[in-house]
Amino acid sequence: MQTKLNLLACFLLMGFAVSAHGLDELTSEQLEAWFEDDNLEHPFDRKSDDGALVFMQAPPAKRALRSRNNLTIEPHSLQSGWVTIDQCYEELDPIEKVEVVYRYNEMRDLRITKIYKIDKANVEEQSIVLQGVEKNALLCVQAEAKILQKQDDGSLLLRNGPFERRFLDSYFPMHVKLTVSYPGELLTFKDISPTATDGFEVKVESGLLHIETWFEGKLMIEIEFGSGY
Repeated sequence: MQTKLNLLACFLLMGFAVSAHGLDELTSEQLEAWFEDDNLEHPFDRKSDDGALVFMQAPPAKRALRSRNNLTIEPHSLQSGWVTIDQCYEELDPIEKVEVVYRYNEMRDLRITKIYKIDKANVEEQSIVLQGVEKNALLCVQAEAKILQKQDDGSLLLRNGPFERRFLDSYFPMHVKLTVSYPGELLTFKDISPTATDGFEVKVESGLLHIETWFEGKLMIEIEFGSGY
């Protein structure tokens, strides 16, 4: 099946791919009108065509997808690599049928924890099928993924991404809040890429890391921890 609406908000090897049924019948002019006309409830403000990462100094004037992510690193994660992921997607687009597809190399226990303004939601292996998605819909999920990797020097690397919101060949604004909880007695924060800058806020506390950003394009986040175990 050809995906006409491709919306990615993902961690390492995880895709959040949304297939919007019914868009195949629209002409390019109708699709453009859907994006540009507020009366058609489009969620986008402006677009970037090359995927280049651009941090935004302020939120777009019109609503856009928001992703809240909580990663929990337990003491056992340092050896196993398994991390608990809690995600909520807000401001989902009003579409009749949407498929959320995850592409982790290793993933387990995918489950839906909350839905709002969605008629039906079913887990099918590594995907979630949504039906009857209304304006301002909410989807929350939880899963475990093996995304913490031990490096040759003994440090640990947590890789998240790429986060991206794409329609056909164009990229649109997206908001990401990421909180990483980790055992402060076992790990120390060392570095993050990209580095903190205007539009990409990073706050470090003992055992907690907070990231918040508005951006367009493709965003890969890498967090390095020092380990004393």
